[in-house]
Amino acid sequence: MTRLPERPDPAPITSPRSDRVRRIAALSGRSARRRTGLLRVDGPQAVRSLLSERAADARELFLTETADAAHPELRELAERAGIRPRTVAEEIIRAMARSDDADHGADDVATPQGAIAVAARPADDWSTALGALPDSGPLTLLVLAEVRDPGNVGTLVRAADAAGADLVVLARASADPWGPKAIRASAGSAFHLPVVTGAPLPELLEALAARGIAVAATSGHADADLFELELPGRLAWVMGNEARGVDEETLAAADLAVRIPLAGRAESLNVATAATVCLFETLRQRHGGIRTGAAGSATP
Repeated sequence: MTRLPERPDPAPITSPRSDRVRRIAALSGRSARRRTGLLRVDGPQAVRSLLSERAADARELFLTETADAAHPELRELAERAGIRPRTVAEEIIRAMARSDDADHGADDVATPQGAIAVAARPADDWSTALGALPDSGPLTLLVLAEVRDPGNVGTLVRAADAAGADLVVLARASADPWGPKAIRASAGSAFHLPVVTGAPLPELLEALAARGIAVAATSGHADADLFELELPGRLAWVMGNEARGVDEETLAAADLAVRIPLAGRAESLNVATAATVCLFETLRQRHGGIRTGAAGSATP
């Protein structure tokens, strides 16, 4: 039988104002995550992905009685990973999920559905992650340059996962993918594929070229139509800021500038939708059609 490790704090948690609860709530802030090397995972779906895919990173699991009964697999996965789940009141869970951090907004209160985990932040060296990719064969990467909204970041990670991308790289000035809001928006996908941050964009573009990975960016003024272009087998899509898109310098440095044709009267697509279209067109060209896994679905 696996020996369960000692809990970081074995005392029962009875007050939503306790220091322990406040420390977990503070993980909504980027500075607290950097200082502690920890992150918070809210909700059964994201917690399940953490425990299934990166169990070694899990440190603590808190469940309400209702969530424990509704999701018995969470307790089983945690115990298999050597984590003692702790049953706490609903008000404790909600206090752990409360945040006044700028990533969330002062009035934002998460709805963790009775489940919160604390985990170690994954390794975050973009050059190492890039170097670990195969030297030959098809690759799909998603690069986020100044995507500031954590909800958009999480949605983009989810789209990359759904389209079978190999790596997501966030250039400096993008929102942290390891904030609770971004993790929730990723619906667990943040734990399914490598996600790294802090890449200086010029150095990243040079490193991609050295690995034989073409860079593509979208622009409404580009001549090439996404659906008429034969995309390279090793490709990194760069998605820019929500308001400004990809900057002119990056667009000029890209190997391909493409536009997504719009049939209606909308002037543009938001960054998450544009990335999803590009990623799934890459998938369609590479495999001659979309093939889902055993549990794959095009539905939300």
